[in-house]
This record gives sequence, C-alpha cells and structure tokens, in this order.
Amino acid sequence: MIVTENNFLDSQRMKGDLEADVLIGATFAANQQGLLHGLFKQDEKSIESQPDSDLKKFLINQKPKPVWFNKKRLQRGQRIFKQYALEMMALLGAMSLPYCYAASPGNKALYLSDKMRNSPGKRLLDTASFVISVLTPGMLEDGETGHIHINKVRLIHALSRYYLTKQPTWNMDWGVPINQEDMAGTNLAFSYVILLGMQQSGFILSQKEKEDFLFAWRYIGYQMNIDEALLPSSFLEARQLATTIKIRNFKKTEEGIILTKELLSYYKVSVPPDQSDLVPSQIRFYLGNEVAEYIGIISDPFRDKLAATVGTFKSLQSLLSVQPDSYQKMLSQHSLLMKKFTV
Repeated sequence: MIVTENNFLDSQRMKGDLEADVLIGATFAANQQGLLHGLFKQDEKSIESQPDSDLKKFLINQKPKPVWFNKKRLQRGQRIFKQYALEMMALLGAMSLPYCYAASPGNKALYLSDKMRNSPGKRLLDTASFVISVLTPGMLEDGETGHIHINKVRLIHALSRYYLTKQPTWNMDWGVPINQEDMAGTNLAFSYVILLGMQQSGFILSQKEKEDFLFAWRYIGYQMNIDEALLPSSFLEARQLATTIKIRNFKKTEEGIILTKELLSYYKVSVPPDQSDLVPSQIRFYLGNEVAEYIGIISDPFRDKLAATVGTFKSLQSLLSVQPDSYQKMLSQHSLLMKKFTV
C-alpha cells in the first residue's frame, strides 16, 4: 500500500539508492572510474563476460522477486506495450518528459546535468532504450538482460548524485538529486501518465489491461530500488500518488521552462516542418493548460484548436483500429535515432 503523507515523502527526498550510492563512492575511492565507464560502454550481454568485480556483480544481480510478484501479470503488462509501442513512445516524448520538467526541485538535477540539457535528443534515445529493454516481452525473465539495463540506470543515477552533491550550486534543501520521491514520480510518468495519454488518444484499454501495465512498472520500480511504499499496486493508488506529488512539486520554474525550450528546439529540427509548429500545442493538449503553463508553453489559440482537432481525429481513428505492426515500426524509428547519435 502506498504512503502519501507529507512527512514520509519529505523523508524520501533525502534518500537515493543506498546500495548504488555506496558502490559509486567506493569506486571513486579506489580510483576505478575507468572500469565503471568501460562497463557502461558494454552492451548488456557483453557485461556478463567481463572480468569479475563489484561493479560487474552489481550490474548482473537481480533483486529477489517480491512476495507480490506475478509472472503472468508482468507478461501481460509487457504485451500491452508491444501492442501499442509506437503510440506509447510518441507519448513518452510528448507527455512523459515534459511532465517531469514541471516537477521542482526534481527538475534541478536534470537542469544541472549538462549531458541532459545539451542533448535532449540523446536523452530521448536513452529513455526509449531503457523502456524497450524492460518492456519488451521476456526481457525481465531470468537469464535475460532487462535487469542489467535497470542496474546500469541505477549506477548512472548514483553517479549523477555523486557529482551533483559536490557542486556548490546544489542545495540540500531540495533533497538529494534523483531521490526516492522524484524516482517515483518518473515511474508514474512512464506508467500512469502514459495510460492517461493513451486514453486521450482514443485507445480504449480495459481496467485489467491498465492494471497489468501498471504492475509491470511496479516491478520495474522495485528492481530500480524504489521504496515499495512509492509503488502503486492499482490505478487508483497511482492516481492518488500522482496527485499528491503534483500538489507538492509542480510549479512554474526557470529550470522547467529552459528544459522544455531545449526539448522543443530539438523537435523543431527533427520533426517534419509541416508538423513541428504544432508540437507545443500537442504537448499542451496532453498535459493540460495548467502544467503546460508551468513549463512555459503559452497558449496559441489557433494552433491549440488545430492540435485538439487533430487529436480528436486521431482518437476516432484509434477507436476504429490499432496498428498491427506498432512494435516493429517503433523499433525502426528507434534504430534510425540510434544511428543519428552514433555516427
């Protein structure tokens, strides 16, 4: 059962990921940063064949399954992603990431991380790669590599905490960077918020399908070492936690506005010209006026109406049919994005 009391959430802002944080501290103390970055460059399968080390042990380790684990529910949740992969990935960029930018002080960690800010396209790629690695059916089975990708992200987060807390610009009144509450909010952005976007896009998922998709993310969050009291076990709990986090953290900030502006600049040069002018209004359509204002997306009545009309038309299309090759189309688009950032 989730806990939404302010005192508890305040305490979670002072916690990161203890196991990963201790390991990163030990890595720097032993001057093994080269080993760490070398492992980051390896694909998941290759990591398993690397020489033994504490870092490798951490990466290949899989947390014991929780008492509430249900393999069939996880599989069903992953199948929902495969069925709607193209649509969910579009929502990831048009809804989930801008949603995270509205949360402060959580957005300060993103703002102060140069890699995140200077390459929003790379951030989209990395986020998409993570989602594919954990939601592709079978990737979280024993012997597969989804959990290695999860542990990579845990170490990357710990590395960010290590660097950011040493910066004079970091104020501990904000909590630790990428803390438990902020990680829970991100988990909601990739699960509950995506389901809201699917509904706005006209895709009708049954209550069971929604619950199974949330279950998959609950298990992913557990493997990410997020406190179980921050992992909703139902759609209702997800709504309660999302509402509480929004009340506590969502506001208009310079960081959120700049992060959004940089994301929109990326879309401006990567989305076809006949569509790029509508992107801000499409984000506003999905996030709603209040959150859109927080991140600096001002109302443009003409384009807002056009985006809403396009959204309604697409919703009607979605009600009538679902693309049977959604997953393959998504993979093709992801492959093109990967080539763009590896040349």
